[in-house]
Amino acid sequence: MRIAFFTDTFCPQINGVTNTLNKLIEYLSDNNYDYLFFAPDYETDETNSKIIRFKGIRPHLYPDCRLALPQYSAVKQALQSFRPDIIHIVTELGIGYIGLKAARELKIPIIMSYHTNFDRYLKYYDLECFNKLLLTYMRWFHGFALKNLCPSYDTINDLKKQGYQNLDIWSRGIDCKMFSPCKRSESLRQQLNIGQRLAFLYVGRISAEKGLNTLLESIKRANKKYKNKICFVFTGDGPYIAELKSSGYDNLIFTGFKRGEELAKIYASCDAFVFPSGTETFGNVVLEAMASGLPVVCVDSGGITDFTNEQNAVICKYNDAKSISSGIKRLAESKNLRKKLSEQSLKTAAERSWSSVFDSLINNYKAAAQPY
Repeated sequence: MRIAFFTDTFCPQINGVTNTLNKLIEYLSDNNYDYLFFAPDYETDETNSKIIRFKGIRPHLYPDCRLALPQYSAVKQALQSFRPDIIHIVTELGIGYIGLKAARELKIPIIMSYHTNFDRYLKYYDLECFNKLLLTYMRWFHGFALKNLCPSYDTINDLKKQGYQNLDIWSRGIDCKMFSPCKRSESLRQQLNIGQRLAFLYVGRISAEKGLNTLLESIKRANKKYKNKICFVFTGDGPYIAELKSSGYDNLIFTGFKRGEELAKIYASCDAFVFPSGTETFGNVVLEAMASGLPVVCVDSGGITDFTNEQNAVICKYNDAKSISSGIKRLAESKNLRKKLSEQSLKTAAERSWSSVFDSLINNYKAAAQPY
């Protein structure tokens, strides 16, 4: 089977989509599936001949992204040369749009995936006036797919209410060799100046739509009693980092973006994971934390509800600082609860292998290509 992918986000950018695509490329290579990616150019030297890059602009709100609109004739020619059995459109922006146009003209079956609740982010950037237009475009775009694959059942239910059709699941896995409690490093804890404090970790984009304004208020509440006992480690970068740094709290630690072994060591070297975002379509970082043996404090909204519950996490109300601070306090006060949730985290992660996730994806490709 030959598969062409169109995506507006790709490595070296760091997010849940790019992490999934990196794992997918490993799987396709290991199982001898031929593939071709159309992706943005991040000004790096591309060594993989199966990835075609396109230069784009840096959007003001997300400067780590690239918005590209490839030359249609070049894309069409590359597809005619590659002759894919199916096209998987990963995202809905410039590259995804050109992929849709080419697939329709060349009559190649289309699978799409839905990864980001863009409409939920608009209010954080005072762009709610575009909400109706965005929802109309997204429904139109996904209307051409034989299947629209979603990372969680929460996302499927949400899209059903909005009138999307042909919905199916494409969940996420975890590499339990990469993310593991055995990578805990006392020297790293010393380097980060954690000391004997209980370290609550957040990993992801440092931005308001991730619920970090609510988390900051939760930290303020928790610090009233536990300031000298706990600290908060932020791994990532983004526009809200200035707000965090100017908060005046001396128990906040910032590591910047990390990946690979460095990231795995940070997970394992902390003591708990706190995730206030309720806008995720899945929440890969929560699963990474669980594989690292961390007890999790999270909210009752978004894709993370597919795999978090009262048995394996402290569940808090979304966008409720009092509830999240209460969850932080529960873990700070109880070693037994931390131990119990750590054990349940590891069990949850162990049940989610990447190979089974991608086996299911290939079955979707084959089923979609069959009528053609």
